[in-house]
Amino acid sequence: MLLGKMSMFLGLSAFYTNLSYASSFMPPNDLWKEDGLFRNQGLTVEDFNETIDEVERFYKDIVKAQGGTLRINRYWNDSTVNANTTQIGTSWIVNMYGGLARRPEVTPDGFSLVICHELGHQLGGYPFLSPWAANEGQSDYFATYACGRLLWNAQEDKNAESRKTVDPEPKALCDQVWETESDQNLCYRIMMGGKSLANLLGALGGTKANWNTPDPNIVSKTRDTHPVAQCRLDTYIAGALCTKEWDARVIPGKALGSKRNSIEAETISTNYLCTEAEGFEKGYRPNCWFKPQSNQ
Repeated sequence: MLLGKMSMFLGLSAFYTNLSYASSFMPPNDLWKEDGLFRNQGLTVEDFNETIDEVERFYKDIVKAQGGTLRINRYWNDSTVNANTTQIGTSWIVNMYGGLARRPEVTPDGFSLVICHELGHQLGGYPFLSPWAANEGQSDYFATYACGRLLWNAQEDKNAESRKTVDPEPKALCDQVWETESDQNLCYRIMMGGKSLANLLGALGGTKANWNTPDPNIVSKTRDTHPVAQCRLDTYIAGALCTKEWDARVIPGKALGSKRNSIEAETISTNYLCTEAEGFEKGYRPNCWFKPQSNQ
């Protein structure tokens, strides 16, 4: 246990030193204490590295086009149950930890979506919580709407396997908005990856997140901090159901600088994602964390 605690400290010390400039997947937690129980569960070290390799292949050039250099640090021996990202100069740094990968709730697809969440801070755009970082809800939305779809779109055989294992509720939702079998299969896969993360977030908060119990809360102002597990599952679902196509060349609103959270930035962002105002019945960012500034 002492080694686990020391591992957590080493992994997070730089993060806490630069807290205002870094963004994490989960709030600070003590789930590292359970890491010794899960040494033979979750992802293997091979899964851990292969998953990171896949994301790096897709996103290194996208980050380069934005003027950055992507670096994903691999802390397999660190018990930290989290992930975090920061920018130092032109280096866009993502830190991934073995403690997260070994959690029994986290599937390989779920682990991919955590990396996607961290990239969402870097690339997801409006709304922002810092000059460069999208807020937590937007990063969740980016993970399933933009990143998961990009990573797995061409993996038709693997996506088809999801048809055999998807839960009935997400299957019905995907079938309502996606017409082709290949799009449906991809939607199933993204949904189930998101559910694995909701299960982990529920373990952290002592709550459960379910397909058919959406968060009823409506915020009066966009929430930048980590939503509760149910709200985050609702966001993963929304991303999987948005039928617009994300433009990987754009970080919506970032170019506006100090006005990156303005109505103008929100209007720009609507070109690249689904909104309720446009008439989308599904796929828009949930009101449990997102409050539109206008009806545009």
